[in-house]
Amino acid sequence: MGVSDELETGALASAGGLSSPEGEYENAGTACRNCGTIVNRRYCGHCGQLAQSFHRPVWHLFSEMVGDFFALDGRAMRTLPALIFRPGRVTRTYLDGKRQRFVPPFRLFLLTSFLYFLGLFAFGDSQGWFHWYANPAVDGITLDNTTAEGAGNGVPLVIQDLNRSDDEPLDPEAEALLKQSQENVKRFFLEDGRINRAAIDESACDEPEEQESGSCEFMRMVGHRLADAYENQGMLFASIQSWAPRLALICLPVLVFLLTLSYPFSKRAYVYDHIITAMHFQSWLYILLGVGLVFLWLGQVWFVIVLMLAPPVYLYRMLRVVYDSGRFLSVFRTFMIMSSLNVVLLLLVIATLVLGVADTSPILGGASQN
Repeated sequence: MGVSDELETGALASAGGLSSPEGEYENAGTACRNCGTIVNRRYCGHCGQLAQSFHRPVWHLFSEMVGDFFALDGRAMRTLPALIFRPGRVTRTYLDGKRQRFVPPFRLFLLTSFLYFLGLFAFGDSQGWFHWYANPAVDGITLDNTTAEGAGNGVPLVIQDLNRSDDEPLDPEAEALLKQSQENVKRFFLEDGRINRAAIDESACDEPEEQESGSCEFMRMVGHRLADAYENQGMLFASIQSWAPRLALICLPVLVFLLTLSYPFSKRAYVYDHIITAMHFQSWLYILLGVGLVFLWLGQVWFVIVLMLAPPVYLYRMLRVVYDSGRFLSVFRTFMIMSSLNVVLLLLVIATLVLGVADTSPILGGASQN
């Protein structure tokens, strides 16, 4: 088998495609699709191609992947506790050649990332992250004619409550500034909750002579795009759901690259080792973020903040165990890797929002066209 064939087979196997028990071959007795030889086993005896079809529903592949993950052989139970509570131990043991007892790293990475984003979007939807519009579009076409209860002049309650405090009353000067700020916000909203496009055009540039400049046109375009996204938050949410998991995959090669830079002259660490380490670390991180979502849903924000302190500690211990690094160098490498990952994560969040807004299509040419 060539390298590309091995990669293809390995990827499909990690997704649950090779979970058929030994002795069960779905294409037994049929001709090999590559060379035409009659196949009686899992692989063609003539050319070595895998004799299995992967043309099946996605839900079937996912069910096989989940079934393999929680198989009766106990690999999940041997993998998860050690992965969570013993940083680097699963990785080091796996790299030492004891692989059969653990869930394959790529399969673990795929499943944890899938479950995390599934939980994240479900939580975001339940918390109304994309329901700020006072009068949301109904079925993506028409707008409700009634103003949401408590909304003033179409301004979302979230924006109305900004800078509002339950402390002592403000002094007259501060009160005047607050009212002026609220009026500036209100002018961007129509009474039915839509965005006032005329206000966007007027505020793009302050100087009259700059109104026709390229920068002003760009600011108007950005403003109208944001208005479309605001008024079509269902589309925005769907676009973010589509882009976020795909962009998150970029973190894996970035982490592999950072690990490679951290150990440039090591004769014991290969790129393969960095890949396994990166997949295990990100799998653990998705589990941690999933636990954080649960506590966030329970209202325990303080515990979520404590959890966010865990990644650098975990990575430090992981580097010590997997690469047998010294304390000082492990601290330095942990700082370098975590700082770089935070920058990359921020850029990916911005890219997700930009792509989400760019993908949001205005309703009938823009529901707020004036």
